[in-house]
Amino acid sequence: MKKHLTILLALILSSCGSSSSKDVISSFDSSKEVEASSSSVISSSSEVISSSINSSSSAISSSVISSSSTISSSVQEEEQPLSSLEAFNTLHEGLKLKNCTLVAEEYIEEKLIGEKMLINHYLGKFSDFLEDDGCFAYLDQGIYRYVKDSSGIKITKCDSVNSNTKITELYYTTYDLLSFRSKWKTTTQDYIFTSTNKDLCKIIAELDGQGIFAGVAETCTNTLEVADDGLSATYTTAFTTDGYGDYEMTITIKDIGTTHDEVIETYLANATPLEAPNDFPQETKDLFKEVLGFDLPVPSGASYAYEASSNTKNGEIVEITYDDFLIGDQVANYRKALEDAGLTLSDITDELDDLKKLGYVRYYYEIVVDDRMVYIETYFKPKVNLGTYEQSLFPNGIFHIRLVRP
Repeated sequence: MKKHLTILLALILSSCGSSSSKDVISSFDSSKEVEASSSSVISSSSEVISSSINSSSSAISSSVISSSSTISSSVQEEEQPLSSLEAFNTLHEGLKLKNCTLVAEEYIEEKLIGEKMLINHYLGKFSDFLEDDGCFAYLDQGIYRYVKDSSGIKITKCDSVNSNTKITELYYTTYDLLSFRSKWKTTTQDYIFTSTNKDLCKIIAELDGQGIFAGVAETCTNTLEVADDGLSATYTTAFTTDGYGDYEMTITIKDIGTTHDEVIETYLANATPLEAPNDFPQETKDLFKEVLGFDLPVPSGASYAYEASSNTKNGEIVEITYDDFLIGDQVANYRKALEDAGLTLSDITDELDDLKKLGYVRYYYEIVVDDRMVYIETYFKPKVNLGTYEQSLFPNGIFHIRLVRP
């Protein structure tokens, strides 16, 4: 849901097609013939050498054997590069480890460490205004976003309260490149592969933080250049759009299987359980007061798993939203708090219609502040009314509050 500029805005799910990998494998058939031919030559040479040694004196024989052993040892010590196919397969087997570093020049260095950590360090112009951030699975309390600055690591938002939810289900990462393994075709150049798959184009662009442009691609060409040891690779996508220009984006994958981050790993190794503040967040209370002009009583019991946000227009707050993922159904308590504070139940509430269409009731309260009407919406969406995937993320349902000042 990556992450990068798009990560900061929304969770994105990927859908990837599949096809045969015969195109990748077929061009390597001739290499097998070369290897077989070489074996025959080596075998014939061995017979000649053996015959020569047997007909020589013991002193000469000893000398020849000694020289042969030295040459053999030198050949064994010299590492031979993998074939294109071997390097291609090694790369994709390495991506399965979910442990590598992605670099998009002038944008981001991102580390993926298992299913526990996604670590972002921004580069170029982005480093001027973006702190290091990412997400990690915190104990068994879910997946959390965090920011890291000179003062340390601060947890910000909860993306899941289910410890079984994996990071790669919530964000585009290098792991998503595995889905396109069969889409690559060989070229006349060793270690270089190509593809015109548009979904692959989108993934590469997403990982480069510019997926929005790939969404309007008309045609594209993707290129994969794999290192001869299969432990790093460069992905490039070049595409044309209908009226939006032409683009080329490149990402590099490296440190496969060896990526780590001492700061984050130490932080999680010493993690203690997060505790609910048992109160609504102060920043949300402050926003309510700024709009209403008074402290709005709210029921206690807010959990550590919530999201709060606000929108402004012309420098004025026009909307405040609070969603709690663990507190459960607090609508009755909250309605009482609103009524005690002088708000009136609005006539736009239609309980029967809401129950029939949504499975839950939305309540709207209103109050006049400085000759302007302010509305507060509240409802509880129970687990049974969530989708299958959402049910695993929010087992206690979602308690919702929204304040609107038109």
